[in-house]
Formats: sequence, structure tokens, C-alpha cells
Amino acid sequence: MSRLNRSLSLFIMTLFMGLSAHAAVWTETNSWGPNAEARFSEWVRNNWTVDFFARQTRNGRPNPYYGLRLDCADTVYSMRIIFAYENRLPFVMQDPTASGRTISNRMSRWDGQSDTARIRGFLLYMFDMASTKSLPNDTYPVAMNNRAIRAGSLILTTAANHHSWTVKEMMSIGVPHLVFNSTIGAGSGSMLQERRSWPNPEWVFEGNYSPSGNAGFRYWRPAAYIGRPVWEVPGYSEEQYQIGLRGWVSQVQSRLATRSEGDDQMVSRMLHTICQGFTSRVPSVNDGLRALSRTNGCMSSADYDTYSTPSRDQRVFDDMMALRRAYRQMIDRNGGAKLSAENARRLEKIFPYIRSSAASEAANMKFSPNSRNSVCTVEYLSGRSMDIAEFKRRMFAGNISNNPNDSGAYRWGESRGPSERARSCPSWDNWKPRLN
Repeated sequence: MSRLNRSLSLFIMTLFMGLSAHAAVWTETNSWGPNAEARFSEWVRNNWTVDFFARQTRNGRPNPYYGLRLDCADTVYSMRIIFAYENRLPFVMQDPTASGRTISNRMSRWDGQSDTARIRGFLLYMFDMASTKSLPNDTYPVAMNNRAIRAGSLILTTAANHHSWTVKEMMSIGVPHLVFNSTIGAGSGSMLQERRSWPNPEWVFEGNYSPSGNAGFRYWRPAAYIGRPVWEVPGYSEEQYQIGLRGWVSQVQSRLATRSEGDDQMVSRMLHTICQGFTSRVPSVNDGLRALSRTNGCMSSADYDTYSTPSRDQRVFDDMMALRRAYRQMIDRNGGAKLSAENARRLEKIFPYIRSSAASEAANMKFSPNSRNSVCTVEYLSGRSMDIAEFKRRMFAGNISNNPNDSGAYRWGESRGPSERARSCPSWDNWKPRLN
């Protein structure tokens, strides 16, 4: 080959490679393997924070993800996509709209745009395409050990509750630190949510406690196993479906813990989780109240789905019931002797009839005003505040409304609903506590 022909061939090859790289969302120069998965876990532990999308700068550099607003499945996929993008690793998921097709970083629809515009465009495209329904196609159920359940894993519910959480890390006490989000409303911001506690397994696995329900701990499929039967994925395990639901949390926690958790530490952690759920309910309800003020008549089914709060309310209720069970066990075991005086007073205020059933306590508990023993006093409506004890009283009594056609007084249990407006409108997923 002449020097001219060699030069021409090299120019064409270089031009082609440049065009190919420019056409992709990003060009992978690395591959997934044990080392990359370990770096992914480390990155999630150190960087995957609730303000990840809310900070204008990140690590001293402009944040290309600033201002994005995510629901629960968006949050799960974004964790994996962003790490892959920043480390030039491939990302592949099954196309939810077409069997046998995939969505990947090699897509070219953002050709000609800047790097930031391409990754934001790809994320927004994924937000429209992906959901909790698509997650089973891109993940697989894992074994119940610390090698399989780690930072970067996820928890998925059955289709009955269509929710998901990312695992920021497994704490040494065997409890997950979860980062997640819920349905986004018109006024909600870019902050994510977090909890350091177990979701209720009866809610996670509701309706199908088997591998076909796709619920529980899962991890990311290698690209070569996208579209293949899930049981063929290396590491696939049905172990979590062989544990009885009533003992699920205690058994899994004991397998994952590297140290024990003291009674007082447990109470403080669980109170903090309840406070997070209680506090985060305020902007969620306010989103709904603003939407209601702009609505003539009844909310559409789509708006109802966006602004109702059955899953959120269920999670707070589950956390309260978990704390009540733990407190009762402490009383039965040692009379609460290992609790600090402060936590003992707090628990007595929240659960004044701990030796009775939850239903009996709900029937007998009276109004609980704010006091020095209050935990997490929150202004829920303008000029009106209550603590966890009073919120618990209203919730256990069935006064808290998840219906976005109700006014604020009904949403927060000042009045027992449904309101006249809510009675005249279609409703779905009316939530009430199950005090069993």
C-alpha cells in the first residue's frame, strides 16, 4: 500500500472512530468485572447521597445531574447509569417496549450534543421508559450474605406495591441504609429520601412470596444475561423466599450483621426513621393540597395517583408497628432496663398502653400534646404542629387520609374523613391501618 493510501486509510479510520464515539451517549473504555463491581459499591457508599441531584456543584465541579427529579425506579437505574457513565463502563438494559431489544449507552439520538446534554438526555429518556415493572428484566435475586447484598444492590416490591429502594450500604448491625424516592409531584424538589431500617417484608412480598413475584434483594445482571432466563444469571438464588415472612427480618439481619445492636441504639435509629417519614410527608401532602386548589371538581386518576400517599403512609405505619414490637420485646425481656431515661420517656408517650394490643391502645389513647418528652415536633399545616406520639395516635385511629381530594384537616387527621368532596369523587387505594 502506498504512503498516500495508508494516510488516507488512517484518516478515514480516525474519522469513523471519532464519529462513532461522538454518536454514543458515552463510549465505554472499561468493562464490568469483580474489580469494577467493587468500585461501584465503594462509589455508592461514598457518593450516593440524598442531595446527589440537588447540589449545583459536586466534587468542586458543575453537577451535570442537578435538578433532575426522580421516582423510585428512576433512582435505582440512575445509580447504575451514572457510575457507568463516569467510569466509561457499558450500561445495557432490556427495552421494556420491545422484546429482544436493548437500551444502552451506544444510543445515538443525542448525536451532536454536549457530553452533559447527552447524559441528561439519556437519563430523561430512561425515566420515561423504565419502571419497577422493568427492573426484574435487568436484575436478579441474590443470596442472603454480605458478598451478594452490598452497596449498589436494590430492594424491589411485588407489583402490588410497585416500589423500590437502592442499598447505599449494609450497616454493621445488619440493617440496610436505603436511598430512594417516591412518586414526584409538581412542587417536589430534587432531594431523595433515606431510611436506616427494614421495609415491612409483608408489604415487600405482598401477594407473591415466591421468585415469580420478583420482590426482595436483587443485583444487576451482566449484559450477556439481559433477555435470558433469570435463573441462568450467575449468583441467582431463591434463598430469601425460603425464609418465613414473620421471621424474615430477624433471620436476614442476623446473617448480615457483624456486630449486635443495643436496645437504646435500636430505639434511637427507629425513631429517626419514623421522624424522616413523618417529616417528608409534609411536602408531599402540600404538593397535593396545591394541586387540589387548582382543581375544579375531582382529581383525574393520574393526578390522584401522583398526589395520594397510601404507600408512604403504610411505610410510616409499618415503622411505628416495628418500633412498638421491639419496645414490647424489650419490656418482656428486661423491663426496658437497657433504655436511656430519655428514650424510655419518649416511648411511654408514644405507646402508653404497651402491654395491651395495638388495637386496644388505639382505642384508649387520648390527645398527646407537645411536651418535653416529644420526639420530632413538626409543623404540618401553617401554625399547627404535632409530635410523633400525636401523629401515631391519629394514624392508629384511622384518621390520617391519603386521599388527595381531602383538605389538609382530613389529610392530617384533625377531622375524620372522608370529606364531602372526597365522598363525591372516585378514589383508589384508600389506606387504613391494620392493627393486628
